[in-house]
Amino acid sequence: MLLALTACTTRSGESPSEPSPSVSLRATDTGVTPTELRIGVVADVNVAVRPGLFQPAVDGVRAWADHVNAGGGLAGRKVVVDFYDSRLTADGWQNAVLQACENDLAMVGTSAIADSNIAKLADCGIPDLANLTPTEEHSTAPNTFSMLAQRPHRQILGPEKWYLSEFKDKNCCDGVWLDNAATPSALAQAQGFRKGQLQIGFTEARSFSLFGLESDYAPFALAIKNSGATYVRVGTDYNQTVALRREAKIQGVDSVVVWDCSLQCYTPDFLRTGGSDVEGQYVYNYFEPFEEADQYPGIRTFISALKNYYPKAPVNGFSQGAWISGLMFGEAVERTVAARGPDGLTRANLLESLRGIHDFDADGMTGPVDIGNKAEVPCFMVMQVRGGKFVRAYPDKGLNCDPANVVTVE
Repeated sequence: MLLALTACTTRSGESPSEPSPSVSLRATDTGVTPTELRIGVVADVNVAVRPGLFQPAVDGVRAWADHVNAGGGLAGRKVVVDFYDSRLTADGWQNAVLQACENDLAMVGTSAIADSNIAKLADCGIPDLANLTPTEEHSTAPNTFSMLAQRPHRQILGPEKWYLSEFKDKNCCDGVWLDNAATPSALAQAQGFRKGQLQIGFTEARSFSLFGLESDYAPFALAIKNSGATYVRVGTDYNQTVALRREAKIQGVDSVVVWDCSLQCYTPDFLRTGGSDVEGQYVYNYFEPFEEADQYPGIRTFISALKNYYPKAPVNGFSQGAWISGLMFGEAVERTVAARGPDGLTRANLLESLRGIHDFDADGMTGPVDIGNKAEVPCFMVMQVRGGKFVRAYPDKGLNCDPANVVTVE
């Protein structure tokens, strides 16, 4: 992936570098012409409660496409990205999927929360290389593949196991959860995750459902204080973690050993917005950290390409996840071309190639994952906010990729 980068400072998704396709190439399927390979990115962006919610995912896919086009494209064709806004609604999701089905070879970097109805997605047979699959229906769709796949009744609980072990002497983890209830599927996912935590040894002091941005976090902070909770997790946007941490400081909450958050908090915006109020926050990730990019060529390439595409694009878990979806798509295309030639690129053949990927490591960003069998990524590492920066907390280097990190929830 160490290709020459082409500078671009817009979000158009267009690259000034044009591949030179052979005159023998043919249009072989939806989204495949002799000169272009069209992919669609479906994401919740224009959202009232959180404008620009998954814009980083769109940026990640477009940056990947520009990077590939600068190196000559894929299968002799230029990659063109179509964006469809799913708007955090069931109708928005359905309409976006329909448009992708009509126009594109594949969906890449899918980042939509109201994704429980997958009938249209499955019926049209479009390969879906998703960044996020919040619902069981979406994650188990026959044509959906994801680096962060999750099979039914399975939870990735490596970080939670570490919290229990590391802070056992501090009575971790008696928890308070603020669950994302923006959609029924989001709430079900949050409840399933908490069920897994309770199964491995957490206890529940209180839990709350958040249906959007709250105006008053004092009741939640007081519940934490009065319960003496040692663990708190906010499963929504990072802004709500910031708001709760700020209110907890005002209320004098001092019992919490682990303030927990995952990918949504691994962004410079969290540090900038939270300031000193989020000091000590734990944030876990499934990939090697951006702060150690000098050790990982794949991360350096991602960051450089993203900033060349749009200098203000945030380097965070959502843009990285979408970029990784692009890498997965690229590998599937290359496998298809190797087996069937550049004119063998169809949705059906692409799906066959995806089913054959069993050791995908996202260009060295994580441990090998069996994409074809939709296995969960067992790898993780934990960061902590110290001095206004993300600092590695565990493990000392690399990732913990113990298969036992993935737990079957009874």
